[in-house]
Amino acid sequence: MAERLVRLILYFDVFSYPLTRDELIRYAGFKDREKEEAAEILDHLVRCGLLNYLNGYYFAGDSPSIVHRRIKNNEHARKRLKTAKRYSRIIASFPFVRGVLLSGSISKGNMSETDDIDYFIITSKGRLWLARTLIILFKKIFLLNSARNFCVNYFVDKDHLLIKEQNRFTATEIVFLIPTHNSHLHRELLLANEWVKKYYPSFHQQNGQATDKDPILKMLTEKIFERSLGDKIEAYLYRKSRRFIRKKFRHMDEDTFSSCFSVLPHELRYLPNRQQFRILKRFCWKMKTFERRMATHYTSNTYLVTAKL
Repeated sequence: MAERLVRLILYFDVFSYPLTRDELIRYAGFKDREKEEAAEILDHLVRCGLLNYLNGYYFAGDSPSIVHRRIKNNEHARKRLKTAKRYSRIIASFPFVRGVLLSGSISKGNMSETDDIDYFIITSKGRLWLARTLIILFKKIFLLNSARNFCVNYFVDKDHLLIKEQNRFTATEIVFLIPTHNSHLHRELLLANEWVKKYYPSFHQQNGQATDKDPILKMLTEKIFERSLGDKIEAYLYRKSRRFIRKKFRHMDEDTFSSCFSVLPHELRYLPNRQQFRILKRFCWKMKTFERRMATHYTSNTYLVTAKL
């Protein structure tokens, strides 16, 4: 139990995001009968100086300013949510878009004034690159290529919902996704990725505010590209896009490129800043640092088994 609590606190501490007791219990998937024990463990770690507590928030760092930053970022995320929903409706209106979900910082309520709004987009089978091209053209022409309200960096088609990269970073991104269009596909995505329960046994965002209707014009447009014409355009756009992305980042070796991008007929993961790698590396460093601090306080594994942290 203590391991799960500590791992959660340390992972969110990478983002300078303290957690409440209720959040820790929900994210860790504890039952009602386990809540009291979890609270006792958290209080014990605070008394020992291994964790800090301020105004209802637990964190591993020494700076109380992260509590104030979290409250400020929560408020900013709430304000940006209206904008995110408006652009979600725009994305959902494009041909072959089947599901739209908010991801990244806004999905976790941890949004600074400089953060972009990120979207996770699910498309029809065999039309991912056609849908993506239309969306990118809209972004370049009408939004002057600004990503502030329109960062579309992850696409999958509805027949390939299983995310193969299975680690704490991707699990966190999946369970915190906020569905804004097609709640049914959100449920299918969670069912296809039950491996996330290793990290979040029962938690996921609720899907009560997603819209499910498609505009008539969208359905009519799709009929034009349903058969062989659409297949040829899709294949062409995939080849051109793949070459363009690889050429644009030709300075990356193959291993680095693979860690940042997945460019497949049924999936596009576009993270050129190596965000996942940097976050997981920072998380590992925090765990090792915590273990060293803990070693000075314990001579037994009464509360924590360090080797498993």
